[in-house]
Amino acid sequence: PELHPDLAVMLATSGSEGRPRWVRLSRGNIAANAASIAEYLGLTAADRAAHTLPFHYSYGLSVLHSHLAAGGSLAFCGESVVDPGFLARAAELGCTGLAGVPFTYELLERIRFREHIWPALRFMTVAGGRLGPDLVRLYDAALKRKGGQFFVMYGQTEATARMAYVPPDLLADHPDCIGIAIPGGRFRIRGEDGRAVTRAGEAGELLYSGPNVMMGYATGAEDLSRGAELDELATGDIASLTPDGLIRLEGRARRLRAQNSSPGA
Repeated sequence: PELHPDLAVMLATSGSEGRPRWVRLSRGNIAANAASIAEYLGLTAADRAAHTLPFHYSYGLSVLHSHLAAGGSLAFCGESVVDPGFLARAAELGCTGLAGVPFTYELLERIRFREHIWPALRFMTVAGGRLGPDLVRLYDAALKRKGGQFFVMYGQTEATARMAYVPPDLLADHPDCIGIAIPGGRFRIRGEDGRAVTRAGEAGELLYSGPNVMMGYATGAEDLSRGAELDELATGDIASLTPDGLIRLEGRARRLRAQNSSPGA
């Protein structure tokens, strides 16, 4: 079938709930998410990220897109952050940002990276899983001592990449939270009875809406001609609100609902 004119990228999910699923993303999804990330990270044309994540991974692709959207650049310094010369090369090229998944930070701890943060590195980000609160605090404090910022983020391939982040000034007191919705996005928490959860500490399924929500899944070639089918994404995560209005994940829903919600559903 003829490809839908809005379809730009196909990415596979991580497969954490079984076999990977193919996600259909539009040009609008990608542009909106890149702009939101660039906004909350404060990216400019002067920013340069060290390439640490593959582009077939939504997090890695978002690093590329958000920097290009801001007029910035990407530096290729080696295959891994622990490769000999990787960090020296990143410092030499003036990299201002470093992105990683929790395992990246475990590797950085082995080489005592926090003691060797170069002057140009103004921020680091983590997503793709939960980084323990102790390491969150350590990297938050280490970067703040150098005048930098640490961003804990949350996302899914179905939302192009990012859905939430913790503002760095709140991170020290909330190292176990995923924070607030990215610019242009909105969360709501739905209880088991379908009602909206608004009281702090009460748990329910986390739902997200925004211009970065995928067009839909593709299970066969015929799906590539389909347009956008979702207004809201049921994340499959159970979450609650803190008294300060930040979102904290509590676990996974026992049964993932079909991704066919409509506004207000």
